[in-house]
Amino acid sequence: MNKNLTKKFLPNRKLKKALLFTLLSSVTVLKAQNYPEQELLSTVNYDSYEAPTGAFPDYLESFTENLSGSTITRISDKNVFGTTSIRVRHNYAKDQTWNSDGSLIKLAGYPAAILDGETFEFLYWRDIPSYGRWANTEPNYMYGTPGNQFVKFNVLNNTRVTLRTFSEYSSLDFGYGEGNQSNDDKYVGLIGQNGSDRTLIVYDIEEDQIVGTKNIGSSGDLDWFSVSQLGNFAVVSWRTDGSGATAGLKSYDLNFQNERHIYDITAHGDLGIDAYGNDVMVAYEGPDGWSNDSYVYCARLDGQGVTPLFQYPGGIWGGHISCRNTDRPGWAYVSEQCCTSHDVASREIFAIKLDDSGIIERYTKHNNDVSPGNGHSTMAVPNRDGTKILFASNWDDSSIMQDPNPPAWVLEYPQSLLSTNDNEIEETSNVLSVFPNPTNNVVTVKVSGQNNTVSAIQLHDFLGRTLINKVVNNENTLTVDLSSYPTGVYLLSVEINGKKETKKIIRN
Repeated sequence: MNKNLTKKFLPNRKLKKALLFTLLSSVTVLKAQNYPEQELLSTVNYDSYEAPTGAFPDYLESFTENLSGSTITRISDKNVFGTTSIRVRHNYAKDQTWNSDGSLIKLAGYPAAILDGETFEFLYWRDIPSYGRWANTEPNYMYGTPGNQFVKFNVLNNTRVTLRTFSEYSSLDFGYGEGNQSNDDKYVGLIGQNGSDRTLIVYDIEEDQIVGTKNIGSSGDLDWFSVSQLGNFAVVSWRTDGSGATAGLKSYDLNFQNERHIYDITAHGDLGIDAYGNDVMVAYEGPDGWSNDSYVYCARLDGQGVTPLFQYPGGIWGGHISCRNTDRPGWAYVSEQCCTSHDVASREIFAIKLDDSGIIERYTKHNNDVSPGNGHSTMAVPNRDGTKILFASNWDDSSIMQDPNPPAWVLEYPQSLLSTNDNEIEETSNVLSVFPNPTNNVVTVKVSGQNNTVSAIQLHDFLGRTLINKVVNNENTLTVDLSSYPTGVYLLSVEINGKKETKKIIRN
C-alpha cells in the first residue's frame, strides 16, 4: 500500500444511486456536482514528480490521493476476472466508458468486461460489436460495425439488431476506432471500404438515411473520421500535418459541402464543445505551436478561429485529451504522459476550460510509466458529468509493466449533498444576508459580525450542475451575477469561517 496515501474503507457506492434531487417533507435535497478548485495556469507552481511507494494497491482497494483529495480505486484484475489474455483496461480517451446513466462501465477487448458503474464490481463478459460505443440516450445499448453492418447491441441480453446493411461496401468501420455518434444519437460517421477504396459516410440513425458521402479513394493517410458532438459537422483528420488536400484537420457540413481547413496539426485530441457552445477540436500542439508557447489548442469546427489553451513555460509534451464529459461542456480532460524529468504537470490528470481564461482543475498524479508501449498509455476519460475519471496505470511498478496492458482505475472527486428547508428559506441567519431575492440579475452576499468572512462560494442549478466555484479572499461583502443564466431557482452555498450555509435564490 502506498505510504503516501490515506487508506479508507470502501464506501457503499450503491447508496449513491439516488435521484439527482428529491422533494421530501418540503426539504429540497440536491446532489451537487463538485470539482477541484479552479486555478489560473499562470499561477501554478509545479513540483517534481515523485513515484508512489509501497505495495501495488489491491483490486477494489480505495484510498485518498494527495493532489485533490479524490478517492482512487483499482477496478480490474485479471485473476478475479478469470482471464490471461483479454485486456482489463479501457479502450481509448475518446471512447466513453460509462453508459448514459452511469450504471455500467465497459472495458476493452472482445468479449468486453462489463462492470457496475457505481461499485465497480465485475458483472459479466459481453460480445460487444467492433468499436462498440455506448448510446448517449439509452443506457443498455451500444452501436457498432461488424462486417458491413451498423448494429445496435443490447448489453443486458448480449444480442444485437442490424439497423442497416451497407451492401455497397465489403466492410464498414466506425471512424477507424476514433469516431463517435452525435450526443443525441442521431448522426454517426462511418467509413465504407472496398479494398483500398474508401468512402466517408454520414448516416442518420434515427431516420435510417444516408445524409452524405464523400469518396476519398486510396490517397492520403486517413487517421479518423467522426461527426461532431452537436451533430453540426463531419470531421476528417489526416495523419499528415499541413494544409494540403490530405493533410491536417478538415470539417464539412453533414452532406460534405463547404470544406473547411481547420488546423494543420492533428496530434492526440477529441471533439468537444467549448465554453460558448461551439463544436470544437481540442488537441495537443506540435513544434510550431511550442515555439509560441502553445501546447494545447481549441479549434472551432466552423472555421472561426483557434484558441491556445495551455500556455505555460516549458509546456506539456504528450498524452491524450478527452471531451467525453458531454454533460459538462466547456472543459477538456488531459492526461500528461511525458518524461518524469519534465516538471510541468508530469504524469498528471487535469481539466482545462475551453476558453482563453487559462483556468485548470488539477485532479491527480496517475503514476503510469508509458515506456512499455502504447498499451500502457494512461488515456484518462471522464464520466459524463466529469466528476469521475477512468484511467489506466501500472503504478510505476516494474512487475505490472511486463503485462501488455495495465489495469484500470477510477478517480472520484468528493461530492456533497446540498439541503435547504423551504419553511426556513426566508429566515436568514444573523450572519448571512443575500439580497435582493428574487433578483433580476445580481445578488449581494453580505456577512455581519466581527471576524466573519466569506472564503468560498458555489452556485448550483437544480440539475446539480456547478455554475460557479470560486475561492474568495476573506471578504464580507460581494456580488454574484446571475444575468447569464436562465430564469429559475438556484442554490448558493457560502462558506463562512469554514462552515457552509446554503440559500435558495430565485432569478426572475
